[in-house]
Amino acid sequence: MIKACIFDLDGTLADTVESIAVATNRALADVGLGPLPAPNYKYYAGDGAKTLIERALVDCGDTELKHFNKVYDIYSEFFKKDCTYKVTVFDGIREALDGLKERGIKTAVLSNKPHERTLDVIHKLFGEGVFDQIQGQMDSVKRKPDPEGALLTAGKLGVSPEECMYIGDTNVDMQTGNAAGMYTVGVLWGFRTRQELEENNAHHIAAHPLELLALADRKNQGLTIDSPVRLVVSDIDGTLLKPGQLFLESGFVPTVNTLMAQGITFAVASGRQMDSIKTLFKDCDQPLYMIADNGGHTFYGGQSVSFRSFLPEDYKEIIRAVRAYGPGYAFVMAGKHSYYIEKGQEEFARQLEDTLMFELEAVDDIENPGGPVCKIAIYTKNDVNQFAAHFQKQWQDRFEIAVSGDCWIDMNPVGVDKGAGVRALQERLGVSPEETVIFGDNENDVSMLCCGRYSCVVETAKPAARRAALYETDSVLKEIKKLLAD
Repeated sequence: MIKACIFDLDGTLADTVESIAVATNRALADVGLGPLPAPNYKYYAGDGAKTLIERALVDCGDTELKHFNKVYDIYSEFFKKDCTYKVTVFDGIREALDGLKERGIKTAVLSNKPHERTLDVIHKLFGEGVFDQIQGQMDSVKRKPDPEGALLTAGKLGVSPEECMYIGDTNVDMQTGNAAGMYTVGVLWGFRTRQELEENNAHHIAAHPLELLALADRKNQGLTIDSPVRLVVSDIDGTLLKPGQLFLESGFVPTVNTLMAQGITFAVASGRQMDSIKTLFKDCDQPLYMIADNGGHTFYGGQSVSFRSFLPEDYKEIIRAVRAYGPGYAFVMAGKHSYYIEKGQEEFARQLEDTLMFELEAVDDIENPGGPVCKIAIYTKNDVNQFAAHFQKQWQDRFEIAVSGDCWIDMNPVGVDKGAGVRALQERLGVSPEETVIFGDNENDVSMLCCGRYSCVVETAKPAARRAALYETDSVLKEIKKLLAD
């Protein structure tokens, strides 16, 4: 539930790049430097005025910052005289703010611009009373990307971080919102690129301010179904099961039974193996379609429909490369009938059997498991995102690599993922994406979230999944019940 929106100022609410460029270039000219092109200032801004001046001086050749004090003083004096010189509010911002207020959503500003300057700019551009809270940079509050200012602002608004949408245009803003535990939105009308926003884990990327209203509605209202649905597909871990939860919530399977009795197909798409999925859904009245092992192995009615395996030389290469990358990794290899695990890992094996209900087969040498392999799951307590990024860069054209949990990275042959599994199922059933609802939460769900008109993530979803989905919910069960006929 979104109860408040916290906005960055420069590049988010207002276009200040020309103003900043004019002020800085005049200050540089007074010390015999510059001018610098106005577009450069899109990259100088974002970390406060002092850092902006430092970056400009370095690009002018003053790497020792000998002119810093004078340039900074001139720059500051310029804005004291006219803090909104050549500053304009972005098209659509005023309408977006009005729309948020109509929805009862509070608004605030958090800027690295000095606090008094922030107040002056906001009041001159918007008038007083538009925002419920305004916070600029102060010595007593750590500067963005430290989350202190965002958390302080949320507290003054009387909302929790999870109830805030943080909106900005730079890597600093994305880092701030994420560090504060807020739903973080990157905007494309500001100073930086989509790539920068994605690389810094924006949960959503907006191209126009009015998109913020639709986004808030989707997050606060869940799925809005306005056309017939014939297929529902859901991930399991993190989506149907919360962390630490071993079994489906009470009422879920009966609801699925009712759904299927009404002619809507329910399918599971998971990184889990088939036996684990069957155990969770053992009380279903009708056979399930199961896209197991991230699409590597698919089933209907307990019968294998397809198995798409690695070449032996490929999974051997992966194992050796991961071992060379560093210590602290364990392998689980998905075979046709069980998961292979190397002998000597009894405690790890017991954990997999108890929590994930895996059927395991211990082998002497994981590089020679004795059968075909469709997925390699790698468990680590190291940084899973850093690990995945390293091998995605190395093997992006050869293997599908995705984060699948807080401690898990999955690898499949190229072209094998949940999306491919869902598309094959849609073709088999004669169902279009417009007739499909899909639920997920993690990076390995992105490919399938793109296969349905009604793509929905849970509120704890990872940034990549949130970017791929149109809707968000706090309960998959609640959304499925909306599909049931009266």
